Amino acid sequence: MSMFTEIKVGCPACGTEMPFKAVRSVNADRRADLRAAILDESFQRTTCGACGTLFRLDPDFAYIHAGRGQWIAARPLARLADWKAQEAEARDAFDRVYGSEAPPGVQAIGRQVVPRITFGWAALREKLVVVAHGLDDVTVELAKAAVLRASGEAPAGSSELRLAGVDADDRSLVFAWLRSADETAEGPMKRLPRETYDSVAADADGGWRELRQRVDAGLFVDLGRLLLADR
Repeated sequence: MSMFTEIKVGCPACGTEMPFKAVRSVNADRRADLRAAILDESFQRTTCGACGTLFRLDPDFAYIHAGRGQWIAARPLARLADWKAQEAEARDAFDRVYGSEAPPGVQAIGRQVVPRITFGWAALREKLVVVAHGLDDVTVELAKAAVLRASGEAPAGSSELRLAGVDADDRSLVFAWLRSADETAEGPMKRLPRETYDSVAADADGGWRELRQRVDAGLFVDLGRLLLADR
């Protein structure tokens, strides 16, 4: 089931405290509306009654959608620097709830899903977009590497390259540079031909093998894993 907790949150603009239903777990098999809200970026947003500022509570919950093969530990972006410890904690949590330490009947559900950890809303939404379009998240990360090689430099500042969707006509993958702080787009969209994605997917034992192994080394499947590898 999906679970919420009543808490008090402070407006980031004026500091006014207000009651808020903070999510603790999402079961998208039973609550398709919550999955839709994550995809349209309205989930866990609220408006300050005092100053009118629209803001969003950072993600810190478990997401399960057995029907689509997903279990995700969604964590705040601020914890990204501590990703190794967070990844280990997420693995332990999955093992307790759906893995080796769970009751046999619940383990059956665990075998239907692939566990992941994400940091920030943009990364979580991307995982849902990937599965919605029948893509493989590891291959998508490698496809990002192809985009980076072709485009050269990323926009200045702290930004993330995220899959925004798939073109309905030519099936090309559409990526966007999003500012990490507030997920606003920076610069034009980047397109990757579907043929390039397919060739990367088919090259599991070729030139992409080493990078694939590094990206797919744990629950944190993201190019950020490589950028932060030594931290």
